Amino acid sequence: MLLFSALATFVNPLWVTPTPWTNDGYADYKPLHKYPRTGKAGLVKAFDWDAMILGSSRVDIAFDPTHPAFGDLRVANLALRGGTLPEHQAMLEFTTQREDIKLVILGIDLADMTSPINIPAGAGFEESPLADTGSDFEKQLRYLSGYSTFEMSVKSLNYRARDRLSAYTPQGHWIRNLDRRPLRTVLQYDSFMWANRFIDQRKRSIDINPKKVESLRAIIRLCQRRNIRLILCFPPNHAAYLSVFRLKDDPDPGFRTDRELITRIIEEEAQSSGSAEVSLWDFTDFHPYNCEALPPLDDPRRKLEMWADGTHALPLLGSIMLSRMLDHPLENPEAADYGVALTHDGVDARIESIAEGFERYRRDHPDDLAWVREHMDLWQRER
Repeated sequence: MLLFSALATFVNPLWVTPTPWTNDGYADYKPLHKYPRTGKAGLVKAFDWDAMILGSSRVDIAFDPTHPAFGDLRVANLALRGGTLPEHQAMLEFTTQREDIKLVILGIDLADMTSPINIPAGAGFEESPLADTGSDFEKQLRYLSGYSTFEMSVKSLNYRARDRLSAYTPQGHWIRNLDRRPLRTVLQYDSFMWANRFIDQRKRSIDINPKKVESLRAIIRLCQRRNIRLILCFPPNHAAYLSVFRLKDDPDPGFRTDRELITRIIEEEAQSSGSAEVSLWDFTDFHPYNCEALPPLDDPRRKLEMWADGTHALPLLGSIMLSRMLDHPLENPEAADYGVALTHDGVDARIESIAEGFERYRRDHPDDLAWVREHMDLWQRER
């Protein structure tokens, strides 16, 4: 235990065991991808932050915490792979108890409000400092001398010895070691699989999850009490992924339920308090950036400019989103129409615009849409 603890505090592989003798040379070699909920909570404990970014893996990859739009703010990307609103609430509460946060950007995945899953099973939330269950002493003992921490310390040693950078930067941005499979393969076997699972569940029930509503209200109220600027957004999906919801007759392919609910909650909370700025940006549509042509069939490994796969935008598109939300000058003026500042009164027009966008995608990218039709169920038949 002494050996494990000495190594854990020297390497600090998940940022949760900082000591005066911790070696800062391992900052870029920590395997946070193994335990991202513990590791990102560790980032909160290890550094001082002025702003935080929350969301799922869409935000984890797309939003660069060093973007110039943040100015002098020290920003941490604390998004969690597969993260849900109750987890975002826990991360926000954990961070604001320790830091003087001035700005929060929160990406909400459409369909999260109707998903019955509050905390993803096996994601590591309960073992992290974010959970209010279990013994804090036992958790700290595990971080110091647990075998899993020892394994992470050894992995950090190996990463540094081989100069293999970790998936995450010291600011929490998942920018390295992304999926290297051809994009069409990721679409077929991952993105379409998740779309089908969502659609099957939504056909059984599209009821609002009250726990998600409670978490969103708690997030808004906390930011209002502390006078924190809160920017909510719907991160985008590639048009090939969004099209599956229409092609498979999802009961609400435009996600009107989510848009109406979230905009209404924002308005209600603003009327009851209004002590802090809350806005909502919507990037989930058939904008040309989201309709970037799929790689050619004869060159399937060609990388896209804006997209890592069907559900994860790259930092280039993330940079445009951050510039739009934070009113920062755009490098390309053509990006000025990307995203919509959404209010409750604008939902009807937004839904209509998205339906029109799908028709444009059908017309302008017939080969891509035909490929989606042909392959959106193959993952099930070939598994």
